Amino acid sequence: MTCDGDMLCGINRAKSDEMSDMEKKHTPVITAPDNVKKGEPFDVTVEVGKLLAHPNEYGHFIQWIELYSGDTFLTRVELTPVLADPRITVTVALNHSHPLRVLEHCNLHGTWEGTKEITVS
Repeated sequence: MTCDGDMLCGINRAKSDEMSDMEKKHTPVITAPDNVKKGEPFDVTVEVGKLLAHPNEYGHFIQWIELYSGDTFLTRVELTPVLADPRITVTVALNHSHPLRVLEHCNLHGTWEGTKEITVS
């Protein structure tokens, strides 16, 4: 099966630093320290629509946000239209350097990914 050009098939990512409006609305932005101490808790904030506002209405909204350390699942937050903002903050602690990876799902435009490198010392 191939997903060429089908945003509802597979995971969508920004194709370059010069993002389209679609990519700006859907690519999750991760705010976290670049360097952390092993096992020490720190906050991670994930925002969808930070670069360009994403709609939050009954017909078009972010359904969920998942956070991973590399391939290790950390958490998932389910969101509702209108009453929930597609922005979450969670506290995590890491023992190894891995990129933080976020998946988010828009009910109309599929699943999107964002990453941030984290160095653990």
